[in-house]
Amino acid sequence: MRPDPLALGKHIVAQLKAQISDVRQIVQRGELTDVTSGEQVSPSLYVIYVRDVLPGDGQSMEAQNHILQQWMVVAALQGSTDQMLAKAGELLAKARAALLGWTPDAALYDPLQATTPPAAVYVSDWGYFPLLFTADFYA
Repeated sequence: MRPDPLALGKHIVAQLKAQISDVRQIVQRGELTDVTSGEQVSPSLYVIYVRDVLPGDGQSMEAQNHILQQWMVVAALQGSTDQMLAKAGELLAKARAALLGWTPDAALYDPLQATTPPAAVYVSDWGYFPLLFTADFYA
C-alpha cells in the first residue's frame, strides 16, 4: 500500500508546535480563503496543502513515484500594520528556522526547501503572511 500522500501536513503542524510557543494556535486548513473567511485568533499559524507537481514527463513509473509537494505556512495576525509586520516577521523567521531543511521521515521525504510564496493578503485589520515550502515525496 502506498503511503498517505498528505501526511506531511500533520508532521509540519507537530514540528511547528514543538518549535514555536508564542502563538495561540497552529492548525491545518484547506486553503487560504478558509483562513481569511473563517474564525481566527491572533497570532496563529496555518498549514495549507497547496499542490503536487510531477517532475519530468509525469508518465513514467519513476515520475509517478516522485512528487514535489508544496505546503504553505501562513501567519495570521490582527492589529495595526506596524504591529502585524513586526510580529509577522518574527513568526515567519521562527517558522522558516523550524522547517527549512527539516524532514519528518527520510524514507519518504527529502528535506523541506523554501520557494517563492504568494503575496501577503490584508483584509480589514488582519494580515496573512505566507511562506511556501517544497518537499520531494517518494510514494
